[in-house]
Amino acid sequence: MVGQNSGVRRTWEYIGHHVIHYSDLFLLCEQDRNDPECEPPFIANLLPYELYGMISFILKRMREIDTEAMELYRQTQVQRSFIPLQYRGRELQYFRMRMPKTSHHRSTELYNAEFINDTDDGFDTCQGVFVTLERALGFLFSEIGFRFGSPPEKFLKRILKLYPEYEPVIQRNIEAARLSRSQEPCLTLTALPTARVLNIQLNDKERIALHHELCRFFTTEDHEPLMQLLLGGISERKLFFKANQNRLVEVFRRLHYHRRIFSTQTHLRNWICHSFTYQSKSDVTPMNANTVWDILTKAKGEPSSRSRICRFDWLPYKTQALRSRHS
Repeated sequence: MVGQNSGVRRTWEYIGHHVIHYSDLFLLCEQDRNDPECEPPFIANLLPYELYGMISFILKRMREIDTEAMELYRQTQVQRSFIPLQYRGRELQYFRMRMPKTSHHRSTELYNAEFINDTDDGFDTCQGVFVTLERALGFLFSEIGFRFGSPPEKFLKRILKLYPEYEPVIQRNIEAARLSRSQEPCLTLTALPTARVLNIQLNDKERIALHHELCRFFTTEDHEPLMQLLLGGISERKLFFKANQNRLVEVFRRLHYHRRIFSTQTHLRNWICHSFTYQSKSDVTPMNANTVWDILTKAKGEPSSRSRICRFDWLPYKTQALRSRHS
C-alpha cells in the first residue's frame, strides 16, 4: 500500500472500485473456499489490500443509500406520515424499499447480482441493492477470515472509524467468518450411516422431466440406475455426476422444501453421499458431507442462478430468506 491516511484510503477505494466494476461478483464469490474439493474461486487471487478496497467501496455505497433513506425518514417525521407497523424499528429498510433502482444501479453487475430473488420484497428497489451489497460484504470478510482468522487490526480500526454506523454489520460478518473456521471434526463417508433408499414422491410427468434433465450430467450407463433412485429404489454403485456437487445437491434441496422428498435432511445428506460422486477438477470425487449439509440446511455454497439446473414451474427456486419468512 502506498501513501498514508487519506492517501491509503483513496488507494483502497480506487482498487475496490476497479475490481468491482471489472469483475463478475459470481466469479468472485460463488464457490465455497472451505470446500477443499472446489477449485479456488477468483477471489482467492486477490491481494489483501484489494479485498480491503472492495470492503471500503461497498460500505461507501451502503452509506449513500442509507443517507437518502434517512432523508425520506426525516420528511416522514415532519409530515407525520404513517409507517407500517411491521417496519417499526426497521425504518431504513422501509424507505430503501420506497427508492427505485436508478439507471446507474441497473448498469452494473454489483447492484444486480442474483443474491436477492426477484420474488423477494424490495427486489427492484434500493433495498435489493443494499441486500446485494451486504451479501458481497459477507463474502469479502469470509475470505479475510479464511486467510487470517480476523482482519488485521490496523485495517479494522480504520474501517470502523470511517463507517461507525456499520459496526454491527462489520462485527457480525467478522464473527461469522471466525465461526466458519472453527475446528469441528469433519464428517467422512465412512462415518455416515448408510442411507440407500430415499422417500421421494413424484408423479410420472415430474419424474420423467427430472430424469431427462439430470441425464445430461450422467453417462449413458448411469441413466437407468438414476431412474431407479428417482423411483425410491437403490443403485448397487455410486453414480458419477459430471459437474460440481453443489448443482446436484441444490436440486434435491428444492425437492425437499417443495415436499417431494419426505426424508429428513440428515437422511437426505447421507443418501446423496452414498449414491453419488462428482467431477472435481479432473478427478472422480466422493461427495463432501460437510458441503452437502451446508447447502441443504443453509443454502451455503449453492450455485448461482446461471448454474442452477432442473428448472421447472413445479420446482421453483426460493431464497433462504424467503423460505424463512414463509416457514
